[in-house]
Amino acid sequence: MIRSFSLFAMLLATMLITSLLPRAASAPQPGIPEVTEANLARAWGTLHEKTYAFPNGDRYWVKRLEAGTHDQPYTFSLFLPGRTGTFRYIRYADGDPQKPVWSVVNLEETAQLPNAPGFLETADRHVWIGAPIVYRPLGRGTIEEKRDHFLPIAVHKQAGGFALEIRMPVQAGLVSEMWALESSHPLVPWEREQFASIWLALDLQRKAKWLYDGYYYQSPSTYVPSSPDAYWRIPENYVLRSLLFTGQSRAAEDVAYVMLDTSVQNQEAEGYWKTLPLSEWLWQEYGIPDGFFDTRFNTGAAELMLEGCRQYRDTRFCQAAQKYAAFFRDYAARHHFVVDGVNVGWLVADYAHPGGNRKTHVSLNHQLAEINFLLNMYVQFGNPTDRELAAIMLNGVVNLGPKWVAPNGDLYYARFPDGSFGRTDYPYLTYNDLRETQRLYWTVYGREEPELDRLIRSKRAWMDANGVVNPFPE
Repeated sequence: MIRSFSLFAMLLATMLITSLLPRAASAPQPGIPEVTEANLARAWGTLHEKTYAFPNGDRYWVKRLEAGTHDQPYTFSLFLPGRTGTFRYIRYADGDPQKPVWSVVNLEETAQLPNAPGFLETADRHVWIGAPIVYRPLGRGTIEEKRDHFLPIAVHKQAGGFALEIRMPVQAGLVSEMWALESSHPLVPWEREQFASIWLALDLQRKAKWLYDGYYYQSPSTYVPSSPDAYWRIPENYVLRSLLFTGQSRAAEDVAYVMLDTSVQNQEAEGYWKTLPLSEWLWQEYGIPDGFFDTRFNTGAAELMLEGCRQYRDTRFCQAAQKYAAFFRDYAARHHFVVDGVNVGWLVADYAHPGGNRKTHVSLNHQLAEINFLLNMYVQFGNPTDRELAAIMLNGVVNLGPKWVAPNGDLYYARFPDGSFGRTDYPYLTYNDLRETQRLYWTVYGREEPELDRLIRSKRAWMDANGVVNPFPE
């Protein structure tokens, strides 16, 4: 299934900004945070609170109000010591979502914060704070934002600092949320110019939301439920990808851990992450209902777990990556097409539902992402089963060889259950997947794979002929 352009535009933009800085060092972080969680009954409903106390002194907290009846707003204060302070946030020039720019307001000159996530900074306190959000749960892992219900954060200048008055609406059937990361040290080194560009591209306001139970992305119109203001909980967290692979800031290291921890809790017992909404396209084409398995989103989520394992040395992240690898090995054995050749190969279906469905197509980019994950798992843990599955899946690609190439030199997007090829490929996503597969192949086997090289050169020639600029380093 070809996803909406905006969804993969977000993925590609996130991947691009992670290439602006060197890869985060895979070294142990200074300890695992202490996590506390409370579910407090109130006359109006339930207040959920979770706190991560990091060994470096930083503290992340999140509050979630689930209201059964109407009541006065739930109000609390956040104090920032300091004579002067600023709030740095993203606004969009001329209202154009393609023109994000930083805007900085002085706390002593404003009565309330703009409705956007941002960074509060005084000489003594640094806070990355989310925008207040009010939403209605729609079911199937989907929420509908109620923008006209939120209450702005008030700023009160006091002796010795600034008091932020945070009011969370309490309205029957609606949920209010708020989160923040607090530190006594700068959270992002803004003096390094490249960081301003990296963080400018991280969207947790327009297309995506970070909530108590995970990362949500704007719902496609083909998903059920859906609405213009709906967001669904997506397995792969694009903001987390940037935080992990760029790192080099307290904010990135702290919140990446929180996001990984939340993702672990959403992993199914079998080892995968469900796409909870129904996709009308998949239902009509293959009989796949809601709660299905999407190989690309899941493999992306597992890849982030693997990187979290490397960076934090948290056994839960390592186990989550291994759990998914075991699930995928079983899935591939049950949902593949055999491709004959000198060495028999497999093409693994893109989607499936635990309750059964017709076998789906195989997208080249999905297949490559899965191969890359398995090879990375082999490099990390040395399990030969991962290398062997990667090899038979790579055979599935190379056995078809030139059949992936369209008459115009571009690559076909997918191979379908009837053996035909079709649909327009992404401009450079698959090209970079191919390059990563070749790189990992060299790492594991000490040589290049010739058929991969031919596909890379064909795609590259098509890109050059059509003016497609690859934003990633080559």
